[in-house]
Amino acid sequence: MSAWNQAAEIRAFCQAARARTDSAPVPAGEGSWLQWAEAYAARLDPLHHALVTPPDPPAEREVLRELAKVNVYAYPWPFIPGT
Repeated sequence: MSAWNQAAEIRAFCQAARARTDSAPVPAGEGSWLQWAEAYAARLDPLHHALVTPPDPPAEREVLRELAKVNVYAYPWPFIPGT
């Protein structure tokens, strides 16, 4: 959501910068900067890409111990390498 909000703020800023010139053309240096900023906003916006479910966070022993009500220290832990 923060990337989506940041992209929306950048687009709003660019729109306001273009609107302040009324019907006069945007100066060349400013126009290229605005194009770059708009392209950057497009890269930031997660809605321009397919949405995917993030991976589940790794299970911690203590959390699963509370859920399963078992002694997780009595058995080998297959979910954390090296334990």
